Amino acid sequence: MRFVGYRNTKLVEQLARDGRLLSTWGSAKTFDPMQYTLLMKMASSSYDWPLDKQAEKDGRQPRVYQYGWLAMAQDLGMTLPDTPADIEVIGNEPRVPRKETTAIQRLSQTAKKLEASGLIKCLRKGSPQKRNNAIWLLTIGTPDENAEVEAYVRRHMRL
Repeated sequence: MRFVGYRNTKLVEQLARDGRLLSTWGSAKTFDPMQYTLLMKMASSSYDWPLDKQAEKDGRQPRVYQYGWLAMAQDLGMTLPDTPADIEVIGNEPRVPRKETTAIQRLSQTAKKLEASGLIKCLRKGSPQKRNNAIWLLTIGTPDENAEVEAYVRRHMRL
C-alpha cells in the first residue's frame, strides 16, 4: 500500500483529539490504539477528498480502503512467525495461517467498533469464495462531505 492520504491522516488525528477513538475499559473511557492504527492505516492508503486532478484523471476513488484485512495485517507485522516451524508454504508463499486468522479477527472486531462509531462504512462485503475484498468508505469528514464522497464513490464504482 502506498501513502496517498495526507489530508485523510490529518482528519484522523483530529478525530483522536476530539475523543472519537475511545473504548470503554472497566468504568473508564480511554484511547483505543487499535482503532487509531486501523483508521490511520486506512486513511493513509486511500486518496484524499477532494481528489487532485491527476488522481481524478486516473479514476482513483477518495477515502476508499479495499486492500483487505490480510494486507493490513501483513503491513502491521501481525502475521510474522514466532518460530520457523510456524511457517507453511501456501501457493509458493511463506505464510503463517494461524497468525493470519487471529490478525484478521482482531482487525474485523476493530472495524466493527469504527463502523458503530460512524467512522467507516462497508459499501460492499468481501467474499473469500470470489476472492474479493470488502470496500470500506472512510466517513471521517463532515456529514455533508461524507455524503458527497459516498455519492461520488458509488457513482464511479457503480455500487
